[in-house]
Amino acid sequence: MDSTTIADRLRSSPLSRRAFLGALGLTALAGCSASVDAGGARAQAVFRPGEYRGPQVRLEFWNPFTGGDGPAMGGIVDQFNAAHPRIRVVMTSLPADSLYTKVVPAVGAGEGPDVAIMHLDQLATFAARGTLVPLDEVADGLELDGDDFVPAVWRNGVYDGRRLGIPLDVLTMGQYWNVPVLADAGVPGAIADGAEFGTTMAALQDAGIEHPFWVTPSWQMFASLLPQFGGRLFDETGTRAEIASPAAVTALEWMVEQISSGVSPAGATDPRPPLKNGSAAVLADLPATIPDLTLTAPDLEWGVAPFPRIGPEPGVFANSHHLVLTDQSQADEDVAHAAQTFVDWVSRHSEPWIASGNTPARATVRAGEAFRSSPQAALATEENFAAAVFLPQIPQSRVIAANSWQRAVGEAVLGGVDPTEALEFAQATAQEELDETNELLQS
Repeated sequence: MDSTTIADRLRSSPLSRRAFLGALGLTALAGCSASVDAGGARAQAVFRPGEYRGPQVRLEFWNPFTGGDGPAMGGIVDQFNAAHPRIRVVMTSLPADSLYTKVVPAVGAGEGPDVAIMHLDQLATFAARGTLVPLDEVADGLELDGDDFVPAVWRNGVYDGRRLGIPLDVLTMGQYWNVPVLADAGVPGAIADGAEFGTTMAALQDAGIEHPFWVTPSWQMFASLLPQFGGRLFDETGTRAEIASPAAVTALEWMVEQISSGVSPAGATDPRPPLKNGSAAVLADLPATIPDLTLTAPDLEWGVAPFPRIGPEPGVFANSHHLVLTDQSQADEDVAHAAQTFVDWVSRHSEPWIASGNTPARATVRAGEAFRSSPQAALATEENFAAAVFLPQIPQSRVIAANSWQRAVGEAVLGGVDPTEALEFAQATAQEELDETNELLQS
């Protein structure tokens, strides 16, 4: 094992104050436009009754759907355009990292999206940058009060007391398995808890599957295990990191233990191919697995169920795609009305989104036969929704995560760094960057 400590590794490429400020988008970008103003109060998007009936308008729509989910959203946009001849929605799909990097300067220059899809855990960041407009008045006018949405997803679309997004879906970590392989080993498909996980892995290894469950540096797996052992990333105020708690150490140690015990090979980075080719039998992954397996492994017989309860408490990583309106969309009344019409229509006509593998956020859509017969219906249980844990609405939480606890997971799983040491350094890093962010936003 490399004797270099995680502190040595991370300090070898330190993040300077100027680089950090640039990563936050709170320095030079603030001069692009009055619409890019860290911490600036945003005016509400104004509700406009009825569907748009004005002159022809063009809406720019950005989203992070570059995989199997792209065609599903493209089909929804095509249906909307056909039903609304006065509105032309132009869809641009970008890798998530690229979208989040480009959207601030693009909106600041008036050349970005009018409507976008953002992950729930990004809403606070782009609200703080002044890129998004609050949707409270729009939601009230459209009579969206949360009754038709997964409750936790609806609640978590609020930052600083203001609604920033309309939920499109909910996605949770799940377990996927090779049905005939598990049947041949004489074990049930869905693993309920830690004890069943152990007996299932032993049975699979006895049946000749050397590494039945591949552990990668999956921060979503860590974020699923953390609440199961009673931990959390930050305190309730969102100002103190709790990344190095005993619960966090236990969660990361469990991941590392699967490698040291031989359940997983060392150095694994992509767990889906082993499930497809039979060298693994069980996979923990996000719902993007569903269209992937459907398209690339059509002959594979597989099952899906909620992520097992490895620890004593329920918990599973969850996220959501939200429809948002940018500050740019409000510069023209016609564009603003058309954008509102698009958001409302997509939310109410999200059945085609089932093909993406994600679970529609609206109960009325989930009640239909199309969803009830889909693979992900197995993930849409009240118990699983109640166990869902979303990343906190903290500005720059994903930047902080990438530099701290997500990096610690990678160092422990791939680099052999002791989990306690990795998480202690991660906590110090996260706290420093969290304090820096709060200071900048208050200045």
